[in-house]
Amino acid sequence: MGAAGDVLRTTPLLGSIKELYPRSHITWICGCRSFSLIRHIGAIDRPLPFTYETTAILDHEGFDLCVNFDLAAEATALAARCQANIHKGFGRKLDGTAIALNPEAETWLEMSLWDDKKKANRLTYQAHMRRILGAPETNHPVHATLLPEKQEKARQFAEAHSLNRSCPLIGFNVGAGDRWQHKKWTVEGFVRLGERLHGEMGGRIMILYGPADAARAREVMAAMTVPFVDGGMRASVLDFFPILNLCDLVVTGDTLALHAALGLGKKVVCLVGPTSATELELYGRGIILMGDIDCLGCYRTRCDKDPYCMKLLSPDAVYSAVKELIETS
Repeated sequence: MGAAGDVLRTTPLLGSIKELYPRSHITWICGCRSFSLIRHIGAIDRPLPFTYETTAILDHEGFDLCVNFDLAAEATALAARCQANIHKGFGRKLDGTAIALNPEAETWLEMSLWDDKKKANRLTYQAHMRRILGAPETNHPVHATLLPEKQEKARQFAEAHSLNRSCPLIGFNVGAGDRWQHKKWTVEGFVRLGERLHGEMGGRIMILYGPADAARAREVMAAMTVPFVDGGMRASVLDFFPILNLCDLVVTGDTLALHAALGLGKKVVCLVGPTSATELELYGRGIILMGDIDCLGCYRTRCDKDPYCMKLLSPDAVYSAVKELIETS
């Protein structure tokens, strides 16, 4: 119901549902802000935005199975009122407490409550959700929609900026929304990485960002010392995806662009600090880098340490990771 990145990273569960129930009819509900992410996915028979109208409709329908993968209050409340023969995932008691609706959901619930459980985790998010669902351990892809009319605009953008396959195009996704103070890599880090990629690999750089990160993107672009392409602020994620799809590799934090890039089959270098690196599934196409500090995965939205985790990530280490992936066929 919340962050668009969380919606995207849950879409692989569609493949797991179809693996379990090939003849199933799927109604999928997500928050209105992220509805465009699921609206055009063929595996979803009935995509619905979370609105009053949707809730009213669901109040008068019955299901064989209701699965809620989300611990947010609105999601657990909706699951609790859903009429279904079987409930899995997370629900809500009358006192507002989130509860596990099947034994397999208890581990994720405990991880949300206790830091030691979170840090001891060794499974990806998708692996946990597959266990909640009761599905086989098959890794299914992220669904990142590319609409033909949006792809044509991206083609025109590439032509206007002379983007071709003669040299690698590296996307720098410079933001991570406004919730996490230190989920983003440093401006200096991106600048130094750009210098090495341009000077030693002849790579072209494209700056990627969303509306919440426009100011930061301007700061990065103002500081860049080598040529780059401004990916531009797009009206919607469905406009952003085809631009992202132009890249050969994306350097990004743990955010929407990471999951979208993976869904588009891109190579990624993922820079992780306050969130859990273990939970990230990169499908064998990426490298995760973290700073050398003992408080990684703290999930704090603010931090008073100096240097903090993302500041400890060396541009040289990021360059080496990019080079390794680019040189891998």
